[in-house]
Amino acid sequence: MRRALAVELRRGTAPFAALAMFGAGVWMLAVHPDDWGGRWAGLANYLRVSMLILCALMIAAGAWQSGRERRRDIDELIASTPRPGWQPLVVAWLAVTVAGTAGLLVAFAGAAVLVARVATYTGGGWWWTLAVGVLALAAAGAVGVLVGRLVPLRVAAPIAGLATYLGLAIVVYWDGTSAAWLSPVYGGWAVYSRVPGRVTAWQAAWLLALTALLLAAAARQRRAALLAGGLAIAVAVPIITGPGTHRLPADPAAVDLVCTSSGPQVCLSRINAFLIDDVTAVVQPILGRLDGIPGAPRRAADQAAQPAGQSIERDDDTVWLNLDYQSTALGGLASRVHLRADFRQVTRAKCEDPFGVRRIDQRIYQTDTLATNWMLDEAATPDEPLTRLRALPEPAQRAWFAAYLEAADRCDVQSLIRLGQQP
Repeated sequence: MRRALAVELRRGTAPFAALAMFGAGVWMLAVHPDDWGGRWAGLANYLRVSMLILCALMIAAGAWQSGRERRRDIDELIASTPRPGWQPLVVAWLAVTVAGTAGLLVAFAGAAVLVARVATYTGGGWWWTLAVGVLALAAAGAVGVLVGRLVPLRVAAPIAGLATYLGLAIVVYWDGTSAAWLSPVYGGWAVYSRVPGRVTAWQAAWLLALTALLLAAAARQRRAALLAGGLAIAVAVPIITGPGTHRLPADPAAVDLVCTSSGPQVCLSRINAFLIDDVTAVVQPILGRLDGIPGAPRRAADQAAQPAGQSIERDDDTVWLNLDYQSTALGGLASRVHLRADFRQVTRAKCEDPFGVRRIDQRIYQTDTLATNWMLDEAATPDEPLTRLRALPEPAQRAWFAAYLEAADRCDVQSLIRLGQQP
């Protein structure tokens, strides 16, 4: 069996599977570095995001490999050999799985080198998320082997791959339900969320049982298939009756705050602390501009550490920064513009009705924009209200902004309109 596996790894579909998975991995990593840059948990989660594409490729490779004998009309010849009938099938599955997984892990190893340079948090059990992803690839290869045995047509492989992609894309819409744990695709949890250990264990058991069931069915081993099928059902029941993928608790160590020691305070969660220098360079000048103004925030903090259920509106003198997709592959800040835009929560008028619908005069939006542009020190043309506001003495400008914050907090429509006309 070892010799047969070595031959398959060199001459079968396996080398092409390895190349395809490597290429797909590199492409997926290059498309969205903001999902994984600087975070081990982000890299493991992104592997699970990529399962939408990777499982389809593995199924196509497995189907092509296992249907080879019947396409060449040598299946009866192989069946006449003294080897057990399941052995060639397992060798075909193992070759594709090992090669495809190796190709993918090589691509992700390159990303891991970049993450290791800057990562500030290594905990969170991200390696279990990664391990379950590898098991998912093995299960996908088994699906392909079964398809290849049942449908020995050349078009079976690409059709199976496309059907898998569409099927998993539909399952993504189950996100939030407990049944979503049965899917290998990333369930939408944040990089700082903690997936319960029992859920990860059930996922691993489910994928192992599913793989055994598929291989037994492909090899026509009825007793083994029944045993694996019963085990798969037994594992699936506690998964689909358990908690859903939404509202996962945050990992306390991941969201532990790391703060600056000088200047206006900027605090980031430990998992995002590799960005603190870049974030501080953008945020502290804005906080310094607001320093001493009544009602203005005194510090900025990572939204990952925000207490559950708390609004991002002005509260506790804190501006909450959304850093979920704010890293580059090299660990730098992805967008200064988006980070500055988080300060818009400071100037947003609290004018919602009990149902959360904003029903305010359009002139208030103009005042809101004026206050935001002053706060962020945006450029202005000579005839804009912002230019007239900046022509006032500095104390008058700060008094105007303080008056705006007070009126916006009370949704004082008349005062907001008047303030927009004053400059």
